[in-house]
Amino acid sequence: MKDYGTRTTADLITRNQAESVVERVYLAVKYLCIGRGDVRKRLSEAISTLLPLQPHEFPEELQAGFEWIIKQSTKYNSQIPEYEGNIEATMKRIRNSTGEKIAYRIFSIYYRIQDIRGFPLLGYRNPND
Repeated sequence: MKDYGTRTTADLITRNQAESVVERVYLAVKYLCIGRGDVRKRLSEAISTLLPLQPHEFPEELQAGFEWIIKQSTKYNSQIPEYEGNIEATMKRIRNSTGEKIAYRIFSIYYRIQDIRGFPLLGYRNPND
């Protein structure tokens, strides 16, 4: 079977980093797609799933994107920290367009991780295999 994606060209460190974060990023995408509530509620759940990760755990090319997601999702401090976190406070204040950008970045990271792992989502599939 032929390798697709960049698995054969990505170095071992990059592949290992992709493997180490794939589960949490997958869960974030899952919450975005099938979670309950509006996009901001689903984003809160998705970001909460990603929050335990650190930028250095991602492949180098994805670290800045991950940092941007966390920064945008925790931009505003909660006025009532006993009852809500910064993620929830931020989601209440952002526009839908900002929420869409955050969701798009999460999906883009997931797409690239799958590509590095050798499991591209659609881009390189050969229907004859």
